[in-house]
Amino acid sequence: MLFSKKDFSRVLFCIIISTPAANVYAAAADRPVIERPKIGLVLSGGGAKGAAHIGVLEVLEENRIPVDIVTGTSMGAYVGGMYAMGFSAQEVKQRTFDTNWNIGYIDRASRNDLSLRRKKQNDTYQLHTDLGLDIDGEFKSRPGAFQGQGLAVLLRQLTNNLPALKTFDRLAIPYRSVATDITKVTPVVISSGHLATAMQASMTVPGALKPVHLDNKLLVDGGVVNNMPVDVAKQLGADVIIAVDLRDSLMPKKDLDSALNIVSQLTTFMTNASADYQKSLMKQTDIYLQPNVAFMTAADFDKLEQAYQAGRKIAIASLPRLLRYQLSPTDYAEYNKQKNIRRVHLSAHDSYFIDDIEIVNNTNLPNKTLLAQLDLKTGKVISNDELEQAVKRLQSEDIYGRINYSIKQKNNKNILVMDINEKSWGPGYLNFTLAFEDDFESRSDFSFGAQYIYTDLTEKGGEWLLEWQLGSWKKITTEFYFPIDYQQHYFTAFGAEVSNEIRRFDHFNFNHNELKNIDAKYNQTHAYVEMGWNIKPWAALTLGYQGQTGSISVASIDRKEDYDLYGPYLNLTYDDLDSFFFPTHGSYLNSEVGYSHTLRLPDSGNRKNGDTVYYSLSMIKPFTYNRHTLVASIKTAGSDADDLLPIYAQDLGGLFNLSGYHRYELNGRYSALTSLVYRYRVIDNNFGAIKLPVYVGGSLERGGVWDRSSAISWDTAITAGSVYVAVDSILGPVYLSYGQTSTGESSFYLSLGGTL
Repeated sequence: MLFSKKDFSRVLFCIIISTPAANVYAAAADRPVIERPKIGLVLSGGGAKGAAHIGVLEVLEENRIPVDIVTGTSMGAYVGGMYAMGFSAQEVKQRTFDTNWNIGYIDRASRNDLSLRRKKQNDTYQLHTDLGLDIDGEFKSRPGAFQGQGLAVLLRQLTNNLPALKTFDRLAIPYRSVATDITKVTPVVISSGHLATAMQASMTVPGALKPVHLDNKLLVDGGVVNNMPVDVAKQLGADVIIAVDLRDSLMPKKDLDSALNIVSQLTTFMTNASADYQKSLMKQTDIYLQPNVAFMTAADFDKLEQAYQAGRKIAIASLPRLLRYQLSPTDYAEYNKQKNIRRVHLSAHDSYFIDDIEIVNNTNLPNKTLLAQLDLKTGKVISNDELEQAVKRLQSEDIYGRINYSIKQKNNKNILVMDINEKSWGPGYLNFTLAFEDDFESRSDFSFGAQYIYTDLTEKGGEWLLEWQLGSWKKITTEFYFPIDYQQHYFTAFGAEVSNEIRRFDHFNFNHNELKNIDAKYNQTHAYVEMGWNIKPWAALTLGYQGQTGSISVASIDRKEDYDLYGPYLNLTYDDLDSFFFPTHGSYLNSEVGYSHTLRLPDSGNRKNGDTVYYSLSMIKPFTYNRHTLVASIKTAGSDADDLLPIYAQDLGGLFNLSGYHRYELNGRYSALTSLVYRYRVIDNNFGAIKLPVYVGGSLERGGVWDRSSAISWDTAITAGSVYVAVDSILGPVYLSYGQTSTGESSFYLSLGGTL
């Protein structure tokens, strides 16, 4: 049989990666045995306190004390698993300390990883509660505060994406992790499979993280049922146990003054009780270590160094008992040699030849849709970075829960197993928006709204969107979105919107006459249909056709005008900002040009027909150095209509829109504004899943509004500036600011939430 170049390359690659694999799967019985007792290291759970385990490991290595078996629960399962891979204590320390563990509680893709459609939706409805609401009105609960996607990514990176193993006896050191079957509340010993998943199952805090589905079981943290698995180490053949217990102390009576503390007290009692039982299984020749980590909690990852030192301290104090198991330099060198040989054979690759992809589909979408979104090709080498990017492509849709993957070797083939879970509380999701602005003088504006997204309308990912807002402006919007292809490169959409708003014009220029302090009431019904091309996940080109009917009335001058219009438009959007309100990198561009034929019916009774060309352009570019950010922006818009009250009204006023003027104070047919907004991040307030950074800064702006295009010039523009304090809160941006213009206008602002 003749082989093509492609076949030959594939066979050669398989030989290269399968040769060490054959040694990886050598039976534990084949390993050289030094005549001495087998030492089992047992590591308890404890969150950030688990750094104490690393300190103990380092002292054991410094004193030539071998470890033949490792078992662990929760953070002990992580440290134990890393050590079982063959990493030295120093390597485990470096990887652990260099990791941002707060990322483990971040489930959602970053804004820049979201699809352009999701970015628009989230920026408008920034209270992303993501509540599950079925189309029949039934609310669905989340299985945990967090889905564990961030933790899964972290553990894959820390373990070098090690492929699944038939048994953890084939690690450099035989290893087991312990989790809890939450259905039966019984311990589950994980002895094979994907190491990162085995760690995660043992580390999944009940209620905080979604349970891990493994072998038809729902698994969570093993701490309550077996927080210090001595029995598991004994079952593996350990003759001597070295157990490290990171238990919490019970709280005194004076602190039991809240429901949260009472639940914590009960959890601590059950965890300690399970450890006490395991301790009772130990013999006098075994060694029990309890580092003093009472100064910290499981969440204090900023105190890893102190916990590590506490582990070293207790191990050094226990050396008189530990040294009885010390090996000679020669024997310890042989022990390390054998362990390192097994480690080398275990070393995970930066890339793998993928023969096939297997989908474990826990979604409402067919496999072909998921495969199209993953966009991975079989029969070629795929890097770990490419695999993580494929996961991000799925997460960009913001409808999936946990996405895990592992590489299994079957019949001399590498099978990529993608375990894809859709949010169990979907496919309908409810989000909200809240916005408020007060200038402490004459104007207060507010808006409250809700957004409902129903996904999985079609097998290609169709959606229905419903939005409604109350407040200064009232609006109801509905849209149907249908991808045309499985990759969602092309789409069609159609929708309608009904709005009722009052624009309070303090100054309105019309035909060289200035109207002051008027309220114009806009009632509009708008419908559209469009075709689009998602050029990139962050860029789209849309061609649409719209129709609109409405009326504009001003009671103070007894004027009203009804109108109907229709015509095409073209929109181009590019958005890879990391944040819309407080960007530090990326760029934003939104441009639209349209043509409409308008039939106007003023209350004078004279029908008027006209054609209008309108346009808008907005650009944002941030520049960041350390804690300093300067955001440059340009925006302009206008139309050539000559109606009394413009349908395409342009306005300026409010913070960063000629600061010093009230919102909507300047109005006309054309507007232009350029600005530089500086901010300095004073306080990070990084709490892991929640960040509340505080900024101070200022702005410099120049622009204006005009009734005639011939009047637009730099000389007729207005200069303005502001100083502010801001917080990027879970409710949206919060500003306390002061603005001043070159014309003498000034204003204080207090604003909360997104745009009104």
